[in-house]
Amino acid sequence: MMEELTRKEEQMMLAVHFLKDDAILNTIRKRIKEYTGKDYSLGTIYVPLNRLHMNGYLKSTQKKVSGSNKPVRYYSVTSKGIDALSNLKENTDRMWEDFTKPVVDRRKS
Repeated sequence: MMEELTRKEEQMMLAVHFLKDDAILNTIRKRIKEYTGKDYSLGTIYVPLNRLHMNGYLKSTQKKVSGSNKPVRYYSVTSKGIDALSNLKENTDRMWEDFTKPVVDRRKS
């Protein structure tokens, strides 16, 4: 059985998957803000990214960028990460399957 992802880890992995070859710390942060409206600091993004990397859900490579002395770390989702996201979606869909929004009678308010 796979380890359960936190909501923030799920958001990170979905952002990395969406960004494909452009998944670096700053673009991941921007994409999550577009998804959620939350403006996380770079440090808040880095910690779960590192944990996902250490657990094999993400892989990373460092590349030199022209005009910079520091290499940039690019992230991508591994097959283990894709499996985890697929399982998470299936489980979430199954849990929400019978949900119906209750009808509120506004006349009684």
